[in-house]
Amino acid sequence: MKYFNKFNLFYNKYLAFIVVGVAAAALFLPNSFLWASSHTTLFLQIVMFTMGITMKPADFTAVFKKPWQVFLVTLAQYTLMPLSAFLLAKLFNLPNEIALGLILVGCVPGGTSSNVLTYLANGDVALSVSATSVSTFLSPVLTPLLLSFYGGTYIDISFWSMFLSIIQVVLVPILSGLVLSYFFNSYLKKLEVLLPSLSATAVLLVLGGTVALNSETLLGTGLIIFLIVWLHNLSGYAAGYTVCKLLKIDHSATRAMAIEIGVQNTGLAGSLGLAHFSPETALAGAAGTIVHTLFGTIYANFCRNKDNSAEEVISPPVTTEA
Repeated sequence: MKYFNKFNLFYNKYLAFIVVGVAAAALFLPNSFLWASSHTTLFLQIVMFTMGITMKPADFTAVFKKPWQVFLVTLAQYTLMPLSAFLLAKLFNLPNEIALGLILVGCVPGGTSSNVLTYLANGDVALSVSATSVSTFLSPVLTPLLLSFYGGTYIDISFWSMFLSIIQVVLVPILSGLVLSYFFNSYLKKLEVLLPSLSATAVLLVLGGTVALNSETLLGTGLIIFLIVWLHNLSGYAAGYTVCKLLKIDHSATRAMAIEIGVQNTGLAGSLGLAHFSPETALAGAAGTIVHTLFGTIYANFCRNKDNSAEEVISPPVTTEA
C-alpha cells in the first residue's frame, strides 16, 4: 500500500501539471482521449461513488459547528456564480451554446477538487467538505432550476430531464457509496488508499474526453474561453474574500470559503453539457477543469508558502555559537 500512498502524494503535489499535461495531450492529440468522451457520465459516477464511500459523519461537523458559514458558501455558490456567468456571457457576447455552457458551470455545485485545494492551502478542510456535500445534495433541484432561469434566454431547457440526470450522475452514486461504507466499512477501509487515485484518474478522463471532443473549437477560440472561465473563477474567490472580510472570518475559513465558491464541479458541467446539449456546451466545463485546477493549485501553494514564511519569522532558526 505504500506505493499507492506515494502515488496519491504525487497526484496532490503535481496535480496542476498533470491536468495541463492531460489537457495538452487531448487538445493536440485528440484521438488519444476521444474514446473517453463517450464514457464521461460513467467516470463522473465513479468520482461521486468514491466521494460517498469516503464520507464520514465527521465530515458534516462544520454543518453543525459553523452552519452559517456553510450557508453563506452555498448561498454565494447558487446566487453569485450563476449571475456572474450570465453577465460574462452577455459581456463577451458568446454564442448561445458556449454561453449556456458557461452558465452551466456557474449553476453546478462545488467541485470535489476544492477539498484537496483547501487542504493544500492550509484552509478549513471540514468546512470545505461540508459545503461541498451540502451543495452537491442540493444540485438535483437547484442546478436545473437556475439553468432554466438564466440559460432559458439562449436555449429551451427541460428541468425534469436534467433533474433526473443529476440524480443518476450525482445522488445515486453518492448514496450507494454511503450505504456500502456503512455496511462494509471494515472491508472498504483496506481500499481507502486506492480511492483518491481512482477518483483523480476518473476526473482526468472526464477532462481528456471533453477536451478531445472540443479540441478543434478550443484551438479555434484561442485563449478567450480560458480567459472568460478564469474571470468567472476569480469572481468566486473575490466574493468569498469580500464576504469573509466584512464578517471578520478567520484566515483558515476564509480560504476554504473562497476556494469552495470559486471552484465548481466542472466535470459535472461538461458531462451535462454533452448529455443534454452539444459538445460546444461542454466547452466551458473542459476549460474550467484546467483553469480551476491550475489557478487553485497556484493559489494554494501561495497560501502555504505565505504560512511557512510567517512561521519562519515567528520562530527564527536557533543558532549556536562556537
